[in-house]
Amino acid sequence: MYHNQEQGKRGERIAAWYLEKKYYKIAKKHFTDRFGEIDLIAIDKDQLVFIEVKYRMGKTCGLPEESVNKFKKRKIKLAILSYLSKYPTENFRIDIIAITEKITDKVVNVRHHKAVFDIYSA
Repeated sequence: MYHNQEQGKRGERIAAWYLEKKYYKIAKKHFTDRFGEIDLIAIDKDQLVFIEVKYRMGKTCGLPEESVNKFKKRKIKLAILSYLSKYPTENFRIDIIAITEKITDKVVNVRHHKAVFDIYSA
């Protein structure tokens, strides 16, 4: 059984692999500063993509993407605004990669939700 930190790292590895198969270029893994963290930062064609990765083993706790609530969005927004203050760009979006894995059956399900919210909205 994986612990939370190990699950997070596994989810990020799966998400990076998935994105690379879709021809995204991974620019940064696990950006962290005092305002928060961004799991993955990638480039899709000419657009910067901030990616929140959610990973669950099985579906016992609901779908992983459902855990991106108002509080989590606020934390993500703060981290993105901090990143943009250092590396300005106007051409970006925020995606969620939701991964469910059933270890016993060796089944991994990846769902990619694009442009899920806007950091400038309330």
